[in-house]
Amino acid sequence: MDLIGPISEIFKCVCSPICEYFDYYRKLDENVEELDRVLRGLNSKKKDIEATLSRAEREQGKKPSNEVSDWLKNVQRINTKAESFKQEVEKGNCFSRACLGKDVEKKIEEVKEYHQKGCSFSSYVSDAPSTSGMTLSTTSNLVGERTGKIVKEIWEDLMGDKVSKIGVWGMGGIGKTTIMSHINNKLQEKPNKFNDVIWVTVSQPLDLFKLQTEIATALKQSLSENEDKVRRAGRLLGMLKAKEKFVLILDDMWEAFPLEEVGIPEPSKENGCKLVITTRSHRVCRSMKCKQVAVELLSKQEAFNLFIDGVGSSILQVPALNKEIINEVVEECGRLPLAIVTVAASMSGEEEIHEWRNALNELRGLVRSRNGVNADVLGRLEFSYHRLKDEKLQQCFLYCALYPEDFAIPKDELIDYWITEGFIEEVKDVQAKYDRGHTILNRLVNCCLLESVKDGSCVKMHDLIRDMALRITSKSPLFMVKAGLRLLEFPSEQEWEENLERVSLMRNNIKEIPSNMSPHCEILSTLLLQHNVRLQRIPECFFVHMHGLKVLNLSRTDIEVLPSSVSDLTNLRSLLLGWCRGLERVPSVAKLLALQYLDLEGTWIEEVPEGMEILENLSHLYLISFPLAEFPAGILPRLRNLYKLKLLFGREALRETVEEAARLSDRLDTFQGHFSTLKDFNIYVKSADGRGSKNYCLLLWASGAGQFLTTDKSVRLINCKICEREEHIVLPNDVQRLQMKGVDDVASLNDVLPREQGLVNIGKFSHDLKVLEFESCNNLKNLFSIRLLPALQNLEVLEVEGCDSIAEIVAVEDEETEKELATNTIITLPRLKKLGFYYLPEFKSFCSDNGVLVCNSLQVIDVSSCPKLKRLSLSLPLLNNGQPSPPAALEVIGIKKELWESLEWDQANAKDVLNPYCKFGEF
Repeated sequence: MDLIGPISEIFKCVCSPICEYFDYYRKLDENVEELDRVLRGLNSKKKDIEATLSRAEREQGKKPSNEVSDWLKNVQRINTKAESFKQEVEKGNCFSRACLGKDVEKKIEEVKEYHQKGCSFSSYVSDAPSTSGMTLSTTSNLVGERTGKIVKEIWEDLMGDKVSKIGVWGMGGIGKTTIMSHINNKLQEKPNKFNDVIWVTVSQPLDLFKLQTEIATALKQSLSENEDKVRRAGRLLGMLKAKEKFVLILDDMWEAFPLEEVGIPEPSKENGCKLVITTRSHRVCRSMKCKQVAVELLSKQEAFNLFIDGVGSSILQVPALNKEIINEVVEECGRLPLAIVTVAASMSGEEEIHEWRNALNELRGLVRSRNGVNADVLGRLEFSYHRLKDEKLQQCFLYCALYPEDFAIPKDELIDYWITEGFIEEVKDVQAKYDRGHTILNRLVNCCLLESVKDGSCVKMHDLIRDMALRITSKSPLFMVKAGLRLLEFPSEQEWEENLERVSLMRNNIKEIPSNMSPHCEILSTLLLQHNVRLQRIPECFFVHMHGLKVLNLSRTDIEVLPSSVSDLTNLRSLLLGWCRGLERVPSVAKLLALQYLDLEGTWIEEVPEGMEILENLSHLYLISFPLAEFPAGILPRLRNLYKLKLLFGREALRETVEEAARLSDRLDTFQGHFSTLKDFNIYVKSADGRGSKNYCLLLWASGAGQFLTTDKSVRLINCKICEREEHIVLPNDVQRLQMKGVDDVASLNDVLPREQGLVNIGKFSHDLKVLEFESCNNLKNLFSIRLLPALQNLEVLEVEGCDSIAEIVAVEDEETEKELATNTIITLPRLKKLGFYYLPEFKSFCSDNGVLVCNSLQVIDVSSCPKLKRLSLSLPLLNNGQPSPPAALEVIGIKKELWESLEWDQANAKDVLNPYCKFGEF
């Protein structure tokens, strides 16, 4: 009778074979244990991601991407449901065990799916194209008396309460953005007037959905991509109203729009908010009901002075040149700042009268031959392009126009394209090519055709300069550029002209390519389709008539199968498929003997492409695919020209392959290796035997595909053990950055020190260590002992986060050391720039009561959620009068005010001296 109830329940659940439901009934307890196990892995990943997000928000003001936010919400949902399952099981109701067993099995699969998804994120945060409360780089000075008056007028309107909306208008290149950049930076110096200053570049075509996203990102928040524009407007309105008083600067507007459609509250005297727009059209100002501020051309004298600043005042001392011809060249620039600056840069260093006469004739010819809106302006700018003279240099410049408007172009990525296209062929060595590429970039920046941005790692084109480049490429060489326009449809076959040389459709929303499309573009050399995240399929016939293709970028698309016709692109030098997460197979590459760049990072391939072993010209190979069980032996030694290698060795890595990579490493500029086992990690380090590549990152992580660090020589240990079956971890002896996350068998840094016959050998530990990071290492008691100090004299960054057990940084190992500390031992870290302590519930002090820390290079101290902290142990330098003074380089101390007030100090007045550097907040 006991089985009648369960059997009846089984038949009620689903009309399937009885044995299947007996199985669910019988295995319920076992499956609940399995659910508990996989949930631990998922929640461990969740904790890692949340810790990374916390740091990204704290240090960079970045917010999680929509994809990651959704993932976190779903993980929370899964946890809630799993808890309800456990409660049902505990009730012991045998009538529901079969149905419950089936649900638990489904939940196990869902947990595994989400854990895998969490491991495959390429980035946790959204890129921030906009700035909030940030000082902007201004490469141009304000020029002219009228400009000064305009700045004063705008400033007075912002500080006063009579004007709430300001429209700064004038022709392209006249200096509107430069004026507002200076005002933005000036506003940063008056933090009490407004709660936030938000800068967003709008550009064309106007896309209100995108504008909503960029304003939210500038506010360090996010909006769901799945909601409609109306709901997003409501959420954005709430975000902006929460700021109360703000200045919103919308740069480069081309069309008016209703503020309420985006979610921007109407600025008014009552709410104290301000809106400033820059535009080329006074009609836009009028439609937006802004007070109009016109930016006018420079006076003749102002134009001449600006030109001389750019070309160099020494030009006035050249006997062969008279002031008249210089004035004539300046006059042809039309008193437009952008034209003056670019022409002056192109004439800098020219002292021959013949060069100046020829330049004047060229400039006049270009200006007179152009018709249409802004045509004369583009003609003046085109003069600087022609002055480059070198055809390869001109091609390098035009290539930049393939990127979207106002896009920050990574320098190394751009140089990679130039190398692949053959623009840099005069040198053979890869490093020499990069050097030549950076020299070209410097030349283009110095000629004012490009602008250096993002701390010098990227370049950007002024929108008018880009218009000029696109004007040139509308004829010869012929480009098709539709980048960043949010296109849904693929360009029609009629648009694919036979003489097309380069096509950029990057960063759109294209879903499909028509099944019968096969453009006849035999001289097409570059095709950029990256960041079309919904693109799933490419027709087999699409590449049949593209035999001249050298660069094919399909990164971050959703393609599942690569057409086999790619295998016949024998001129292909760069095949970029990074983060195509649906891609499970790549066709044969045996015919692609010219291939130099092969990017398969973040794909889902299960085996390496056929023919890879004969790609002897390959210089860049990125192969990170979690389903790839092993990388075959015998391939790496045949790739003699490798310069950069990024490789996941796989769960079943062959010892021979690991050793091959190690032997290869001394010939590489950069090696990034992901190891799944401690054994493989140690084999690599021991086999390399100090002959490592110039730059490396070694990642040990069994269950995920993590991000590599960007420092020169780094090691990441994530959710792993540093000792298994008496095998102890071996670190490279020149490591500069060491990061440990979720390593629960580490009690201190001493646990990773080199060992000989079981004994620690500090002398063989890296003395080059610059960055030391511990995160979520719950058995960590301290970081290092006094004995290790000599090896840490180059340490620049020390951060500890989420380690539940740590009480001190410096350990007292024995009685002898304790006696030393009794006499105020001085702990000196002369190059330390940053100290960061976050979420440490037991952390009390840097070292024991009698130890003091001397680090006169210190720039930043960050303390967050360390409730038991009593003492920082910081010893400040002394003035001649014996009073303490802050370290000369100190910039900021981030800490909660209540905690700061409770800290104990060894030196009198130390707190008062440091108080001005404190940035108090809810840390």
